[in-house]
Amino acid sequence: MGNKRRNRRRWLAAAVLLVVISIIIGGCGTGLGLSIAEITGKVVKADETDQNNSKPGAVEQGDLVDYPRPPEKPGIENGNTSKGDDHTAPPSEQPNEPGTTKPDKGQGHEPEAPPAELQHKDKIIALTFDDGPDKKYTPAILDILKEKGVKATFFVVGQQVKKEPEVLQRIVDEGHAIGNHSMNHKNMAKLNAEQIQQEIDEADKLIKEAVGFKPKMFRAPYGAVSDTLKSILEDDDRELVSWNIDTRDWAGTPVSEMQEMIHKKAKPHAIILMHSFGSKNIKHTVEMLPHVIDDLKKKGYTFVTPDEMAG
Repeated sequence: MGNKRRNRRRWLAAAVLLVVISIIIGGCGTGLGLSIAEITGKVVKADETDQNNSKPGAVEQGDLVDYPRPPEKPGIENGNTSKGDDHTAPPSEQPNEPGTTKPDKGQGHEPEAPPAELQHKDKIIALTFDDGPDKKYTPAILDILKEKGVKATFFVVGQQVKKEPEVLQRIVDEGHAIGNHSMNHKNMAKLNAEQIQQEIDEADKLIKEAVGFKPKMFRAPYGAVSDTLKSILEDDDRELVSWNIDTRDWAGTPVSEMQEMIHKKAKPHAIILMHSFGSKNIKHTVEMLPHVIDDLKKKGYTFVTPDEMAG
């Protein structure tokens, strides 16, 4: 009897121990999982990885463009500003048609007819360069234009004029047209009347100090136009200039793609948007330019400035 009792107690103790061990294991597993979540403070789900590591599937930062101001992503293609960009003008504020105009208050601007002396020349086209001047790419572009005997238009930013007034003087001395592209390359559609006027006036002042006159043409950064901007330009009898062929040269578009784009989209009274400063990729513009000029000449185009188109 004594042996049976001792054996029963041992079995009971073993059973209790097994139950306790089972509870401890289950509880510890749950507790461990919770403590990890609490310690890390985040949950990584399937198909998601931490962007700060190099595991397969991790999101990597794209190559940054060395642009001193927000890049001109939208552009205007056939009068429409691209969607999905912070710098895009609201639909109600976008110009109806690309070209050079003296805007009417509250209305989209329409390109005017070319002057009488140019009307017999159906195939006229304008080369325009934004964001300069600088000491590297702008002089290289000017060298090409001089060699090819072609005139272009440079929409200059006040902060760059302040740095390189002598380059702006060269632009004018060599017979090219210039336009105001604001002081600090800000989105005009997001500014009030006082801020817009300040951006224009400060750039005008520096331009006049450099070359002796205030330009009549104005191009809005990013093509972002508001009724307020149109009204200010109209009151000052100035021309608002947009574009209808956007090379996206600042973004690193390959030379071959830009050449093909211009070849296919070139049409009478087209205005081509390029840059003379703002990105290391402008070297592609310099490489492309002589070939584009030769191609457009072969197609019978005459190079003019936007204000000549508008008359």
